[in-house]
Amino acid sequence: MARFASALICLALALPTCAVAQPLAEGGRSDWSIYRVADAPESVLLAAEEIQRIVRESTGAEPPIVDEPTSPMICLGDNAAAQEAGVNAEGLPDDGFRIRAVDGSVYIVGSDRRRDEIRWRGWTSRGTLYGAYEFLERVVGVRWLLPGEVGEDIPAHETLELPELDIEEQPDFPVRVMQGIQQELPEGLEDPRMVATWLNRQKMPSTQFDGWKLGWGHSWNDYISEETLAEHPEWRAIPRSQEKRWIPGRHAAVKYCTTNEEMVRAFAQGVMARLEAHPDHLSAAISPSDGGAFCMCEDCAPFVHDDPHGWPSFAPLVLRFYNDVAEIVAERFPERQLPGYVYYNYMYPPDETIEMHPNVWLVFYGLRYYGWGLAKPTYAEEFRDVVFGWSRFTDNLVYGSYTVWMRAFNGTPIPPARRILKMELPIAHEAGYRGGSMVGIAAWGYGGPANYIMAKLLWDAEEDVDALFDEWLQRAYGPGAPPMRELYTMLEQRMYDWKEAESIEYRGEQYEVNYAVIDAVYRPVFGEMERLYLDALSRAETDAQRARLQMFGDNLIKLHHDMREAGMIDEGEASHFYRTDEQYEAWLAEQRTSLSLDPHRYPIWHGEWSAN
Repeated sequence: MARFASALICLALALPTCAVAQPLAEGGRSDWSIYRVADAPESVLLAAEEIQRIVRESTGAEPPIVDEPTSPMICLGDNAAAQEAGVNAEGLPDDGFRIRAVDGSVYIVGSDRRRDEIRWRGWTSRGTLYGAYEFLERVVGVRWLLPGEVGEDIPAHETLELPELDIEEQPDFPVRVMQGIQQELPEGLEDPRMVATWLNRQKMPSTQFDGWKLGWGHSWNDYISEETLAEHPEWRAIPRSQEKRWIPGRHAAVKYCTTNEEMVRAFAQGVMARLEAHPDHLSAAISPSDGGAFCMCEDCAPFVHDDPHGWPSFAPLVLRFYNDVAEIVAERFPERQLPGYVYYNYMYPPDETIEMHPNVWLVFYGLRYYGWGLAKPTYAEEFRDVVFGWSRFTDNLVYGSYTVWMRAFNGTPIPPARRILKMELPIAHEAGYRGGSMVGIAAWGYGGPANYIMAKLLWDAEEDVDALFDEWLQRAYGPGAPPMRELYTMLEQRMYDWKEAESIEYRGEQYEVNYAVIDAVYRPVFGEMERLYLDALSRAETDAQRARLQMFGDNLIKLHHDMREAGMIDEGEASHFYRTDEQYEAWLAEQRTSLSLDPHRYPIWHGEWSAN
């Protein structure tokens, strides 16, 4: 559990006090200052600026940032003044923090690291900054709903009282990643770090700007060249459906005979060369290339078993390979870590436990659960056992999810899949996973609630998903929240109904919003979506609420156009979202720098998607 103490009443004998009698601001004035050491880590300096800005915008008062301790003050960082007050960072893990009120001042102290102190790329720590954001959420009531100014909701306070404060927090998942949310922004946006800033405010690093703590991914083509393979054809796999060594059309799809000891040594040498070339990287990925075609030669075949559904599972073969490579690499690089997927046709833990090398990290991506697959009763029922099953093999576990994500390029609003979100990260945390990697929704216009909930769960897996959803809608849309909640809930149920009727046999199109999905889930209720949206828009009271609703509506403009282009609706001139072809092209050009939409543009497709 991330939260050890929450606004606890301090025992008089334990601490001088944890209550603050003097308001932080009143009537546009403040007697407080914000103290940090002038040469504090960059994240601590940013924490001071963020507190000053938010307090000013909320109250009209601007506490000065000072270089010497004063009273009363908000003291930031593990400095001498905080230590004298009995507040320090001792024992805090990366990103952990303490917030405590002592003798009329507030101390926010976290585990912090300067840039020049970071040994491994991505392994920074911003505890004080994350503590500052927690302070601002609790005390001021600010919420960061979306990236940028449009997503910031700061309540106004004539008087800003300080509650009793004795808080200690650390992340439930030390490794936290969110992908697929436009961290790499379109050209033309004024702030290229807009999404990265939002991630930091959710107590999470940005892989785009801060780097990966652990670099996982398909990597078998990274370490042995095609030229070397041409010299050693016996290193190639013999798949089940062939009698000879398999040569794929692309080297990125290469598969090896992983019981060939010479190949394993060559692969390990390639990994070590990569680590030598990147001394600031803690890890090197060793995951198989995507797709099937694993080796079934007479030496490999005994390691292939059936999974719980009777499909071939290559998990024992892949785990053996990970251990063999790790054993060799660890002789030269004993500190470096080797993340490898357990995924696709090796996603189910074998019945027989295999003790993994301590430098191997298993990164579990349940391919059959992708695209709301956990809405299918069969998969929902097995999920806990599968997640816990991998914890028999190692403590180095990352849970990765494309489960609430779907490939969607046509403005189809994808709801948050709350039933699934209540399962995934809570169960992974309970099973002891040390990392969480969630793929969010690129179209922030409708994906905001899902992205917000996932970010919160990565910090504290015990957060209430329904409460977070309702909070987001209320803070984003104000009086327009009820019809928007009805809209999201309607689509959520329709998507569940579609998925529950779908086969559990995996096909790539099952995680795509293609013609069939749009025809079944969205087209029949487009008129009701429009009615609920316009109802919400008519209730909006502020420019910010209207702007957020417009971001949602942008997607319905795109959906209306693409359905019309695909012949799924009549001309539809009466719709609020109708645009002529000329108007649509001009409108789309204006959206080039918007986060509202997924940046891709493809017509509605049939079957499995292809970029061609």
